[in-house]
Amino acid sequence: MSSLKLLAIFTLFLGLSDGFSAQAVNTPSRYVALLIQDTGGYTTLEYAFSRTPAVLYSDGLLIVPSRIETQQYPGKFVSSFTQKKDLAAVPRFLAAAQKLHLTDPKFDWGMPMIFDVHDTTFVTQISTKALQTKLSIYALGFDADVTPKSKRDARLAASKFRNKVESFSSEFMWTKSRPTIWKPTKWLYMASESTTESGTKIHKWVGSSPLHRTQSCLAMTAEENYKFNSLLPKLNSASRFSSNGAIWRVTVRPLFPHETGCQSIIN
Repeated sequence: MSSLKLLAIFTLFLGLSDGFSAQAVNTPSRYVALLIQDTGGYTTLEYAFSRTPAVLYSDGLLIVPSRIETQQYPGKFVSSFTQKKDLAAVPRFLAAAQKLHLTDPKFDWGMPMIFDVHDTTFVTQISTKALQTKLSIYALGFDADVTPKSKRDARLAASKFRNKVESFSSEFMWTKSRPTIWKPTKWLYMASESTTESGTKIHKWVGSSPLHRTQSCLAMTAEENYKFNSLLPKLNSASRFSSNGAIWRVTVRPLFPHETGCQSIIN
């Protein structure tokens, strides 16, 4: 990379720092620069738990849930994920987020006249010493009745930005490489007793401890992760598990690189 381009990126980072309070923190070398995820809303615990973010790390790695949906039943046991890495894209994403007020928790996004809809949460951090910012926009995408027009336009721009992040938009990511599959290796899970349908494949639970009903998530052990990853290609959305004399539906979500366990996920 030329010295001129390096200077431009460094200058952009400095410009983003204006208006942010800095604090000395022990932050790992790679941290979350941008995170976007649906949160809240009137839904089941299992569905809220299974929602995963799009995450851009400070080293340029962007991981997003697959945008390809299928109506085939049974579908995949767990969503697929894609990734792409471009270090120089990080300041471009953050500059756009700042321009769209997505780094300003005090910005007024207006309120659509709709109930029990999820929020869209945006988390940003511009440097290891900067404060992390977090804001949630209620009912993003249900914007037709939002007034005044300036707030409606701001919401539409936020939705477009999210789409660009999740599609590895060439507006921000200039590398010519194509996204590749991200394969998680560590998992969190919830379990609930279940009935079976004709043709449902029942598998023996991979854990050393029996399954039980829980209102919060549990983390798989290293041995359970190994066994589950080996079994995963054989699973689909209709798969069930036998444990403790009962049949169970298990909902899983991957542990992302920045997450440390159940306590670190956003629902």
